Amino acid sequence: MFRNHSKRQRKSGGDSSAPAANQKSFQRSDKRKRNWNKQQDIDVGTFSGPSKKGRMLRESYRMSPASQNLSTEQQKNKYNEHRRRGPPSEEALELSSQLKNLSRNKKWDEALQIYRDRSNDKIRDTHHACIMVDMAARCGNISEGEQIFRELEEQKKFISVELRTALLKGFAHSGKLDKAEALFHELCSSKGKANKPNVRTLNTLLRGCLWSAASVSWDGNSIVGGVVTAERAWEAYDNLKCDSAIFDVSSYEYLIALLCYALRTTDARKRIQEMEERFDLHDSESGVPASDDQSLTEALAVAHLALGRAHAILNEAKESIEECQKSVQFAQASRNALKSDTFFSRKRSWKESNEIDDRRSQSNAVFRDHRLSEIETEAKSIIDICSECIQDGALAARDLARRMTTRLVYLSGGGTSERCSTDKSGCGGDTSSKSAQRHLINSLFFSFGLSSVAKKLVASPMTNHASPLKQKDCNRVLGAVGLQGGIFNDDGTLNLHRIFSAGIGATKNQKKRRNKSQRVELELGAGFGDWIVRKAMENPSTNHMAVELRADRVAQIFARTAILSSSTPINNLCVIGGDSGRFLSNYLSPGSIDAVYINHPEPPTQTFGADSKALLSIMQGGNEPGHMLQSSVLIAAMNSLKESSKSKLIIVTDNKWYARLICATLHKVKKLHPGRLETVDLPKEDASFQKTEVAEIEGFEGQLLSAIFVGQPNESIGYTSSIGAKGNSYFDRLWRAGAGTHAERRDRFVLIERATDTRNVSISR
Repeated sequence: MFRNHSKRQRKSGGDSSAPAANQKSFQRSDKRKRNWNKQQDIDVGTFSGPSKKGRMLRESYRMSPASQNLSTEQQKNKYNEHRRRGPPSEEALELSSQLKNLSRNKKWDEALQIYRDRSNDKIRDTHHACIMVDMAARCGNISEGEQIFRELEEQKKFISVELRTALLKGFAHSGKLDKAEALFHELCSSKGKANKPNVRTLNTLLRGCLWSAASVSWDGNSIVGGVVTAERAWEAYDNLKCDSAIFDVSSYEYLIALLCYALRTTDARKRIQEMEERFDLHDSESGVPASDDQSLTEALAVAHLALGRAHAILNEAKESIEECQKSVQFAQASRNALKSDTFFSRKRSWKESNEIDDRRSQSNAVFRDHRLSEIETEAKSIIDICSECIQDGALAARDLARRMTTRLVYLSGGGTSERCSTDKSGCGGDTSSKSAQRHLINSLFFSFGLSSVAKKLVASPMTNHASPLKQKDCNRVLGAVGLQGGIFNDDGTLNLHRIFSAGIGATKNQKKRRNKSQRVELELGAGFGDWIVRKAMENPSTNHMAVELRADRVAQIFARTAILSSSTPINNLCVIGGDSGRFLSNYLSPGSIDAVYINHPEPPTQTFGADSKALLSIMQGGNEPGHMLQSSVLIAAMNSLKESSKSKLIIVTDNKWYARLICATLHKVKKLHPGRLETVDLPKEDASFQKTEVAEIEGFEGQLLSAIFVGQPNESIGYTSSIGAKGNSYFDRLWRAGAGTHAERRDRFVLIERATDTRNVSISR
């Protein structure tokens, strides 16, 4: 009855009297029911079935942790109960639709309330749990996602590899690489074939390794994260020796990038050769893949650029130029492939579909073309620099090691800012100066290339491949670069004077200037570092700090400064790898910063601020969505500013909805801490800016404690002429290329607050 009615609707175009949304919902639910029925070829009464998929599902359940304590008969009954339920009910489909919609808008608290509602106890299943765990990963709230997962285990529910991958993704996003790696190896050791990880599971972990560099584990006995975890996972996956254990181009791209960030150029070159052989590149006479093989050519362009960048950092100009030339060649081939109607991709996903979303396809083409353009530009720039600058090898090694140990500080990583996260992470239970320095040296050693540089400075090897450096080994490294004592204060905060006064190939005149107290400015969410590097170059008398969560971007910012310094020294920039809230609250002394810049921060969703009710809730102390500029981070930024009216917090975005959310959050902060910040009347200082009505929030009665201005960033807010106007960041260029549905092409929305001269409220860290 249900199916026949659905068929009549499809043939006639649906019931014209019914709302379009209801027709679509009805057809979607019918489609899911039909697909479910289509796949049911298993005899649920006898726990046996003819299909390979049925056998794999039964084996998966039999070997899952949920069934380990059950007898064979109990396993059969439990499995049959799981399969006997039939197609999803209308209520189950409606619950899925609700949760997915809330997930898209990152409304975690509302989704959790609906998920746990008692009325859903009989319809809630593992599919709903998978939606919730994936949402927890995206919202930076994986601890609650893990709790949902553990509840299913306790209830002896069937848990699919998709759900485990969602949890692994959450661990990777939150920087918990120890848990992500443990879960991956649990899947690898499973006897059930359906529980084995597939290439998407592997790539999820490898992406997590890109976001979180190698760090000492909490017990202090091992290294987790970064290239160390990636190589262990690669070996375990390769040892599966089954049909599903297939590497794709993304797998190679991620691992090669990790090896290059660690300056392990020999190992990276071997992986590139292995990649070329696996995908039959050597069968091509020209050495370039077929013109329509877009994903492979792009991955090779990325790989050769990463290798060229690593050689440039190591002062190996000839090798760097060769690799960058190859990168340009592959990038051009990939751009040509994009223009072909027959191009294909070797990247894998959960399922294949013949349906093409034209809008997504067009957006992806714009992004791919922009990325390839960026690759070409960087490769050509490195070629130009390496062609002109050659430094003595021994001197270059010591300068590079000194730059690493003073201008690169890695504290923690991840892919998403966690909600209200201000705890110290990555230092175990010991937060002393020595412990913090040991953790930092180990991260630099394993993930950022200090091991390759140390070989030229320290006579004997200090560790095997995956064992942490001991304190005495860290002291040897610091002694070799003349930095005894490190860069941390006794309370575990950073000693900014020691960081910026440490010379790197400095002349006597430069050493004299280092003793003077200098202005310190920082950028939160520095991305690839375009903006802050240019600002540091154009303001040599001011010290700068770039704070970025993702370890791969941290490595690229540092590489940019190291390579450019061969021609124009950039010694006034320190790159910080870590969560903004944690860094400001735990590693930075209060009142030590002159200006905090935040350029084009990523919103929780592109249109979150459009809902005035949600903004009113935040202003009144309600829950906030997961994003970098939560109230806890803005309070920490406020505490970091010096007690001077010249100290400012400047936020620039091109998304008016996000500007509204930030404005509402600032209102909440200023209401909680009155008298600490005051809004700068920007039009009075610069007539090119205007106050905009975008900030007006429907239903709010009273005076808004912050304001939004519109205009082009310029010298009046700390932007030099070359980094204002159109903008010079990676994302500015991407949007000018045609991406960004909710980004304004011309206008920039500015929120600017200054610190008050007298603070009536004591600063609490």
